[in-house]
Amino acid sequence: MKYVLFVATDPAGEPTDESPEAWVEKWNGRGVRTEGMPLRPVDETRTVRVRGDRVLVTDGPFAETNEWIAGYDLIEAADLDEAIEVAASHPMATGGRIEIRPVAPLDLGPGTGNVPHEGDAPAARFLGILRTDPAAPPFTPDPAAVAHWVLDGIASGRYLGGEHLRPVHDATLVRRRAGEVLVTDGAYADVPEWVSGIVFIDGEWEEAVDYLARCPMARSGTAELREFWTDLT
Repeated sequence: MKYVLFVATDPAGEPTDESPEAWVEKWNGRGVRTEGMPLRPVDETRTVRVRGDRVLVTDGPFAETNEWIAGYDLIEAADLDEAIEVAASHPMATGGRIEIRPVAPLDLGPGTGNVPHEGDAPAARFLGILRTDPAAPPFTPDPAAVAHWVLDGIASGRYLGGEHLRPVHDATLVRRRAGEVLVTDGAYADVPEWVSGIVFIDGEWEEAVDYLARCPMARSGTAELREFWTDLT
């Protein structure tokens, strides 16, 4: 079973001197963690919405919250219990919080079975975080339009992969406080806009914004563009 771990901040987190590098080495060595990257600060986010014929691009995240995604990890676990074990051992389970989301197959309809959705995500410059938006006008993306967007992104070099996630009611939140592992249902933040998928995008800022603005899901939701933090030493 494939899971995305959203590594999130938490003002109520506890100081920790645990090494994220040791965690990465451990779970990479066991063949459980397949990839992952930290993200640059949330105030560098650009948010993209398409409403009618208008493309709305704003600086900053979709909402002002105390908890925000600081990175992601993709794991292959036997089941949710193993995913919880992996998340609970992450240093940010103490310093922040970890949201576990099962990955769901993406069916783009007849004739689109050969459209790839996985790529070389760590080579991407940006992470596109696709969210629902209850305030948006009703809109159901056409599977063929989504497939066309993916193929166009592959041809242009913008699209390097992506993951479609199961609904937020399947999310599991993991924290470690005072040495105790706390496991609850739900997302890292209590907001009505929940993450429905992630997309790995390459290029310059304006190229990435333009590509994300053409995503069919941006018409019914919100798309955050976050830059990966690749220059850590």
